[in-house]
Amino acid sequence: MRGARLGAVAVLFVAVGAFLLLSRSRTRPAPSDVAPRAPAAAAPAPGRPSADAPHPVTARPSDGAAEATSAPRAGLDRAALASPQRTVQTALGLLEAGDLALFRQTFLPSVQPQVTADAFAACRRRVRQVPVRPDWEMAEEFTSAGHRVLRVSMFGKSMTGFHDVDGRWLADALWCLPVGLP
Repeated sequence: MRGARLGAVAVLFVAVGAFLLLSRSRTRPAPSDVAPRAPAAAAPAPGRPSADAPHPVTARPSDGAAEATSAPRAGLDRAALASPQRTVQTALGLLEAGDLALFRQTFLPSVQPQVTADAFAACRRRVRQVPVRPDWEMAEEFTSAGHRVLRVSMFGKSMTGFHDVDGRWLADALWCLPVGLP
């Protein structure tokens, strides 16, 4: 009798473990869509990239010296925009780091003029107050103007489209602001 109870408890633990493992695997993006994480001791809070994490850029100063203000800035690395998930992750890191110029590059060229210093400051405040939880499972994929688009709800309300433009997924709206603001 005792052996049967012990066996039933073991089966229950295995079933619960399998359920948790399966439920987690459905809600997370594929490992290829996620940047490597920092070690657990240095990991930032969930949804908040570390402020001291380096930005993925295509060029860095070769001598390690600071760039002059008048020098052109390097652009975002293609890997930082390789998927809609990576674009959001990159944008959140740039918001946290306060890098307006690189943050602007996560949007379509037609949207970039809307990413002003005021809009950037408002985005920084909002993502600190409201967790960014894109609903990737309910995202809608379609083709527009010859390129793939993935529309996703960023805060549970309005949809933002991420457009695949030459292998870079760029947002078609200033998703970090409430609808109706700049």
